[in-house]
Amino acid sequence: MDSKPSTDGYRLLAELPMVAMAVGFLALVWRTIWPRVQYGFDLEWMEGGMLLHASRVSQGLPLYVSPSADFIPFIYPPMYPWVVGGLSWLGLPLGYSLGRWVSVVSVLVAAGVLASAVRKEGGGWALGIGGAALFLATFPASGAFFDLVRNDGLQMGLIASAMFAVRSRSVRVGGLLLTAAFLTKHTAALYGICSLWWLFHHEGKVLARRFAFWSVGPALVATVWLSVGSDGRFLTYVLGVPSTHPFIAGRFFYTAPKEMLLALPWMTGALIVAGLMLRRVTSRGGRFWLAHGAMALFLSALMRGHHGGYLNVLMPGLWVMSLWSTLALQALRKRWPGLPLLVATSSLVAWQLWSAQWSLSRYVPTEADTAAGNAVVEQLAAIDGEILAPWQPWMVVQAGKTGNIALIALWDIDHEGGPFHKEAQSIAESIREKRWSAVLTAKSKLKRGLKKHYERTEFKKPKGRSLYPKTGWRVRPHDLWVPKAD
Repeated sequence: MDSKPSTDGYRLLAELPMVAMAVGFLALVWRTIWPRVQYGFDLEWMEGGMLLHASRVSQGLPLYVSPSADFIPFIYPPMYPWVVGGLSWLGLPLGYSLGRWVSVVSVLVAAGVLASAVRKEGGGWALGIGGAALFLATFPASGAFFDLVRNDGLQMGLIASAMFAVRSRSVRVGGLLLTAAFLTKHTAALYGICSLWWLFHHEGKVLARRFAFWSVGPALVATVWLSVGSDGRFLTYVLGVPSTHPFIAGRFFYTAPKEMLLALPWMTGALIVAGLMLRRVTSRGGRFWLAHGAMALFLSALMRGHHGGYLNVLMPGLWVMSLWSTLALQALRKRWPGLPLLVATSSLVAWQLWSAQWSLSRYVPTEADTAAGNAVVEQLAAIDGEILAPWQPWMVVQAGKTGNIALIALWDIDHEGGPFHKEAQSIAESIREKRWSAVLTAKSKLKRGLKKHYERTEFKKPKGRSLYPKTGWRVRPHDLWVPKAD
């Protein structure tokens, strides 16, 4: 009579190392993210440019305008600026904290969805919590983008939620969520192909047609509306401009797969062992996650191969690797349900989490960073007139000036044969006309006639290692230029 309670107690004890380590890892994530969210300057050099987009939304200004010295949009769909700018329009202060909280909440949603997916496929909450923690452990492998003013976290939360909704047969919700993901990063549309295939083969034509109606329909309506409202520039920015960029095949075929496989090496090993021992995926749920996971890995590698593709594009693939490896452990547990394997798999997850820890000093900004940023803003605020700061465009706004362009947006359109290559030359024309009272640059060169028409002036640059971004391109203010006398 007492054997079953005793066995259940042993099973709970077997799961304890994994659950305890997952809770501890969540604490590490929080200790990392909390000071970063409150930091008032760039953690990654494109954050300020994204805030410029959100600012335009909050002011009711269009995003997809012709490139000029006033503004050049990024080559992304508008959902993230819509969300951040919309929250600002509702009264929340527009700045780094607001944009980062949107990303943090979205990533936590993605982690929660992963736990729910594991439970739905029979893994139980303990293994689901372990899987969610494994995804959070890929914070360094994703370029530390979980909490940035960038659209990656929002996209991940929307994609994960859309997939889970479809898997749960809530195709209307899944279709609308996938549309929102598509409007965050348009490559998300390809997940709809996997969903349609799975629904058609496993749930019937009725649900497949309903999903198509609630995903393809809204996406088409939104695309037409954005295109008409921007005189066709929306599609030019998100499709035409990237089509002129180089593609680095080595990063697609080798670098990205290696990065995703080695992000959680112990779990990758477990996944390979499970694949060799179990050989086939026969359940409907297993086939669903296999198809959608393969698409996530493909798109992650594809975007890594795109010129300028950084580690952030691996986030969907890392989410899938976390889910796949956790489901693989569940399949092994189901095949061999004894306590020894339960203990071994729980300990394996706990060891992977332990070995994935990072040093806070690597990612958390210091008081010296804040002081250096404040000193730069004070110098900019003392300048009479407008300022161009393409590496740190939000500093211009913090100094009380009108924001203008982010350098990466200019680089994106400044390609021979590109649809906006001619318009990209307007920046050089503005420099020649000495449009700005000052130009703030990094140590890298802006070129475009800056040396000919401007000269360096006194500038107290940051000292030591202060004010460098914590991920991505590590650039900080280095020189301040003023117009040369005629």
